[in-house]
Amino acid sequence: MGSSSPPPPPPPVQIDHLLSQFPITPKPDPDGPIPAQTPVPVAARSALMLALTPELCDVLHRELAPSPDDDPFFARCLRQSQLRLEALAASLQPPSSSSSAAPLARVPPPPPSLPPQQELQVRLPQEPGAGSGSNPSSSKKRARAATEVVRATHLSPADHLRYRALVRRARLTFEALRSSYQRQETSSGLRNRHDLRASSQMLAAGHWLHRDVRIVGDIPGVLVGDAFYYRAEICVVGLHTAPQAGIGYIPASLLDEGHPVATSIVSSGGYLDDEDTGDVLVYTGSGGRQRHRLDHHANQTLERGNLALHNSYLYGVEVRVIRGHDIDHGPHRKVYVYDGLYRVVSSTFGPGKSGHDVCKFKLVRLPGQDDLASKTWHTAKLLKESMDARIRPPRYISLDLSKGAEVLRVPVCNKLDDDRSPLLFEYIVHPEFPVPPAHEPVKQHRGCHCTTGCGSKCRCERKNGGGPLYTEDETLVMGRPVVYECGALCGCPVTCVNRVTQRGMKHRLEVFRSNETGWGVRALDLIQPGAFVCEYTGHVVVMDDQPGSALMEGRSIIDPRRFPERWREWGDASAVEPNMKRRQFTKLAGPGYVLDVSHKRNVACYISHSCTPNVFLQFVLRGNEDESFPHLMVFAMETIPPMRELSIDYGIDGEIMELMGS
Repeated sequence: MGSSSPPPPPPPVQIDHLLSQFPITPKPDPDGPIPAQTPVPVAARSALMLALTPELCDVLHRELAPSPDDDPFFARCLRQSQLRLEALAASLQPPSSSSSAAPLARVPPPPPSLPPQQELQVRLPQEPGAGSGSNPSSSKKRARAATEVVRATHLSPADHLRYRALVRRARLTFEALRSSYQRQETSSGLRNRHDLRASSQMLAAGHWLHRDVRIVGDIPGVLVGDAFYYRAEICVVGLHTAPQAGIGYIPASLLDEGHPVATSIVSSGGYLDDEDTGDVLVYTGSGGRQRHRLDHHANQTLERGNLALHNSYLYGVEVRVIRGHDIDHGPHRKVYVYDGLYRVVSSTFGPGKSGHDVCKFKLVRLPGQDDLASKTWHTAKLLKESMDARIRPPRYISLDLSKGAEVLRVPVCNKLDDDRSPLLFEYIVHPEFPVPPAHEPVKQHRGCHCTTGCGSKCRCERKNGGGPLYTEDETLVMGRPVVYECGALCGCPVTCVNRVTQRGMKHRLEVFRSNETGWGVRALDLIQPGAFVCEYTGHVVVMDDQPGSALMEGRSIIDPRRFPERWREWGDASAVEPNMKRRQFTKLAGPGYVLDVSHKRNVACYISHSCTPNVFLQFVLRGNEDESFPHLMVFAMETIPPMRELSIDYGIDGEIMELMGS
């Protein structure tokens, strides 16, 4: 269906050139010899600079060395002056001088004022695989760095949807590659960082987003609160520039001014001097620390990423902040969350808690952005604790919509009005499929006779086209027209890895009232991509029982055949890795029923529609079930953070869903 083809390229949007045409004058140097309010001709400044020599700067540098008896504040001032002398000496070095002869730490003097900002019409971004980075004959061309620095502006709602679709497609491709490489490594006994291997493959194939430009500010299509299990994935979508570096920056060689500028940081609280209160972050620069150690064993230097972040302070360039959080469950007990834009308001250099000199940067969050992930995740945690203690929070009209029928409680929240309509429906956990008469032949999935764990000889697994159906952490490996699980009449136990959807919900969900979508569903847990979310149920109406017009009259109908085949996108990496061609599956004739949710429904019926969804529908059959009546199972299409609303593609092309009386 159309869901498997790439979305059309976005129209040109407004972007602003930075640095070469920057609107903000850098912060004045308080220790400089020339007051900011007294402009000095360029010729005079040049004459002043030529009167100095590196040797003179070296003498002054030694004279300004702090004494152990000096006041700490005065000692820091002396060190800052030394740094400025080092930068001045570096600028006086002849072009042929080697960099090793320059002082250890270098800080360029504040650049002169830059021309006013101008706007240009430029396409942003190019489609993956288009433009530079798409020529398979040259790996250097494919992976070359960007040469243009821009900021995305004036995006329309349609633009946001298109960019969101690009981001989602890139994340789907990354997850498909990573999962495939991980299975290969597991079978071969190797451990070669499947995440880095996947990102490198995407980079070589030209599928990293925004590689033709370096974006300062927000990345189109990435939302505040988006969560990632791998740092490499952050780079694939353009949030960061290097999988293992804490500071992402634009090199000096790409900028006319010759000064590197930082655009993003990853903060995991890995340094003694880090301080984080959410809206204010004190970030310690890189270097001077051994791996897996908190304390520093050497002085940091103001170069590379540290120098770039210092220049972002001087220029007033906003920085994207990605925070790393420790979690109890996940691929490596870590998740990275985009927390929005921050401004660097101070840059200092001096002794840290370990006694060595460190670079410290204070960042303040810009106003007007969505809530921090730490705040929303804390809210979700408090809600779950209240549910467990059977304490109803304010404006919650029910602690459990399912009345104990689901494995986990499904609370209902309405902070907008007095609507209590979800409580008026009969909650149904599983659809009640009709039992065919014994004399009537039915095409069935026969199931298996495995007595322990199912493997390659399992009839159910062979019917799925070979290979594992689910991973060890119970995520779906690849979407299919229909998934054949082991069933009640199979010989394997209920703990079989091929019975994931039969064990019920594993992630807490909440029904809530929304201004945008009426009644919706949001996650209270962090949901891993490919994880089973819930079943879509209602009253089963067999298509042969009544004519179509009679089915629709006065009812709220969910037709399974109208859902686009989003399952085709899950686990498909053929666009990047041709050797991973999607297997040919047996075509399912299609469900012979529709769901009437006018009186009976479950939590899935409140999931809102989106053309860039974060969950998708997968047909599932269990052993000895009629193939005309597959279950409608909902799986996560991406990492879904707590308090993020679930959305699915109903295939309605903009029609308004009014099933919930919104």
